Amino acid sequence: MLYLNKFLSAIKDNSEILKSAEANYILGLTSGNINNLKKYALENGFIDIKKGSCFLTSSGEDYLLLNPILGWCSNEYPLRPNVNLEYLKDEKTSPALTKAIRNLAKHIINKEDIKKYSLEHVLLDDIERAGDLIFAIEGDIFSENKIPVKNIYDKYLQYGITKSLISVILLHILSSNIDKIAIYEKSQFQLKFDTLMFDRIVAVPQNFEIQKTEIDESEMLENLAIIILTRRSKNILDITKGLIKIIKQLDKYTLNTQNLSKNTLRLRNAIVNAKDPISLFNRDIPRVFNKKELKDCDIEFLSNFYSSLEELKTNEITLNSELKDFIFKTFTAKSRKELAKRFNNVKEYIGENDLKILSNSVIENESDDQLWVNRIATFIHKLRVPKDWNDEDYADFKLKTKELALKFFIIESTAGSLATLKTKKNHKLLDDYLNLSKSEQISFLRTVVNI
Repeated sequence: MLYLNKFLSAIKDNSEILKSAEANYILGLTSGNINNLKKYALENGFIDIKKGSCFLTSSGEDYLLLNPILGWCSNEYPLRPNVNLEYLKDEKTSPALTKAIRNLAKHIINKEDIKKYSLEHVLLDDIERAGDLIFAIEGDIFSENKIPVKNIYDKYLQYGITKSLISVILLHILSSNIDKIAIYEKSQFQLKFDTLMFDRIVAVPQNFEIQKTEIDESEMLENLAIIILTRRSKNILDITKGLIKIIKQLDKYTLNTQNLSKNTLRLRNAIVNAKDPISLFNRDIPRVFNKKELKDCDIEFLSNFYSSLEELKTNEITLNSELKDFIFKTFTAKSRKELAKRFNNVKEYIGENDLKILSNSVIENESDDQLWVNRIATFIHKLRVPKDWNDEDYADFKLKTKELALKFFIIESTAGSLATLKTKKNHKLLDDYLNLSKSEQISFLRTVVNI
């Protein structure tokens, strides 16, 4: 019977083993396996049980002599570690082992405690026995080239290593070096390594590739890291995460507008469309600034990269400043205070609802300049706040602002002329107007201005 020699050998060494909570851990077997082996050994006279303790019979001794425990590692398969969990030696992964590997992945990736003497605990111990195998697989992964995960499975299956053991070793290597390795699924770089991804790696390894991301000798990469991370790093993955974080913090307008310098547009597009962090830094970003590869770059490249990145990071502030300047220019005002005073002077003559609301926003003096501009621009556009605009929205804002300014100029001009004419002799119509009450004058003026 499978595993019987290991079971009998353990009883020979310790008659109390089946009473121990460590039995599964020591034998590398499930409780179900142990109970079946115990039943089989009793039925065939290999063991006796006295007061709950198990003892090997002469038949059991004979069985062990004829069926000694053989090491899994051999001259034919020298890379095989002498793992304790028997399931790891089977060519076909059992459901119990599949569950244990998933639980182990969850505990390792999420940094959770592992239950003592569980299958996951046995797996963790077996990883420590596999030093030579880990070293061999790490050597493949940390080569300079991107390596398909399927190639790792194919290679080590030929060396007598089971798929389940390869999977456990991969889990250990990936989780231990996650900041030094880029993982690609269907050629798309994956930013986050989690349990679901590991499940997919084991299930469909042909969809995944792995590549080393730490470059040992690259002063230029470390200089880029200072710009992006404000600290030194030679890890492309680390620097990529920092760059992606910067891009994710950009507003929608900055991510969509064409109103940026040529280099900044090209840099933004290279980052947004990047699939491979290695190529992004080694090739794509240098080409933005007319360099072939990162190794060809110089201090001028760093200066241009810094300027373009700063343009992206400050573009929302730049947009706000442009909107304020456009509002002042369109209404021929030099300051917020001046524009508010002019709107206040003609407020009683404004009848159109849009101009009324605009007037209230312009006259309001409690908010800072940024909020003041944003409120006015959002009202004029009517659909979205400026940071969520695209270039068409910006153009629409300019058109609507000019229309409102024209209406305002008509009211301002008319109200000012009438105030001047009050001191002069004029025809009967003006006299009649001036003889009207204040409320009648306002009503008349609104009708004239808003025709």
